This record gives sequence, C-alpha cells and structure tokens, in this order.
Amino acid sequence: MSVWSAPRTRFPVAVFPLPKVVMFPGTLLPLHIFEPRYRDMMRDCLATDEKLLAITQLKPGWEPQYEGNPPIYPVAGVGTIEGHRHNPDGTYDIVLRAFARVRLEEVEPQVRSYRQANAIVLNERVPDPVSSDELTAVLSLATNIGTIVKRALPSFTLQTEGDEGPGLLSDRIADQFVLDPGARQDLLETLDVGIRLRTLTTHLAQLHMALCSTTTNGSETLH
Repeated sequence: MSVWSAPRTRFPVAVFPLPKVVMFPGTLLPLHIFEPRYRDMMRDCLATDEKLLAITQLKPGWEPQYEGNPPIYPVAGVGTIEGHRHNPDGTYDIVLRAFARVRLEEVEPQVRSYRQANAIVLNERVPDPVSSDELTAVLSLATNIGTIVKRALPSFTLQTEGDEGPGLLSDRIADQFVLDPGARQDLLETLDVGIRLRTLTTHLAQLHMALCSTTTNGSETLH
C-alpha cells in the first residue's frame, strides 16, 4: 500500500481522540501510548496487516467526560503505524505516517475498550490550474519563517519535497507552522486546496510578522 493512498474509500479504523492534536496527511506523528484502553487498541492495531489508526481532536469541554466518550471532531487524519516499540512497562512508543483525511462514523455500540469508526476518505478539490502566485507566497513565507526558526533551533529543517502537489505541500507546511488547534482543524477540514492555500498564507503572514517583531525587539526566543 502506498503511504499516500487509503486502502479503500471506506474502512473500519480504531479511533484515538486527543486534546489539541490534529494530524495532517503527509506528516509523521510520534506518540506515547500509556492508558490501558489504548494499550488494548495498540495490540489490536498491530495485529492487523494495515496497522491503521485515526487521530481525531477532542472538542472543547472534553475534560469531564474523558473517561467515557467525549465529543470529537468527525474529520480526522488517518495513518499507518510505521514504527513501534512495546516497552517493558506495557506502554508503547509509535510513529504514525498520515496518508488521508477521513470523516469518522462511529460504530455503536462500542464493543471494545476504545472507540471505533468507519472512516470515509475525503478527496481534495484541486484548482486547475493552481495559482502559481499562491504557491509562491506560501513557499516564500515558509522559507522566511524557517530561516528565523533555524537561528534559534539550528536542527530545524523545513519539511517540503520538490515533487509534492499543492495539497500535500500545504499540509506539510501547516503541520510545522500553524500551532493553534482550532486553525489546524479548520485547515484539515478544508478540502478545496485553493482556499486552503489562501488561508494558510494568512496564518503564515501573521506568524512571520510576529517573529519579525520579536527579533526586531532583540529576542529570538521561540515557544
């Protein structure tokens, strides 16, 4: 199975809800799994050929219901478990490689200790042609931001590849530079790549302005 292709347009998947976490296609997500129900989830996922897992963001106000099934955003990222380690204490460390946006239709009643759903792949709508000005603006802002970040974090590398399409490019850059969970969820749910590029440009411009203001004031501390 290609890392960028869903196994089917609709398939069953284990669901891992997390607060303030949004996983974009084309990115890697490392996770530490420690709760008993999610250890069960990992055991079951790793026993399958495809090793699929959906990451969805918990909606605000999830805290009182956390031990149950608090509300989640139905649009999620799905990926394959690319690497894992089962630790002596029973916990897991894993790396997910995300390959698609999906809409989750939860399975009821839940028969396992963790949540399950049917995942429906959401296809992007790519303008024909994609505006070269919009792509140039996104890449230029991302490169300038990356240069500023690298001064404070020398190990930083802008994660883009020359042969990726505009949808994948926008997702990779959003993953690195859009930090607000609500904004990330909005970008994940935006299937029109042209609109996503324009929205991403706005976020990047705001971040670039803030970083330039910070460095102008004599500080390059990044949080």
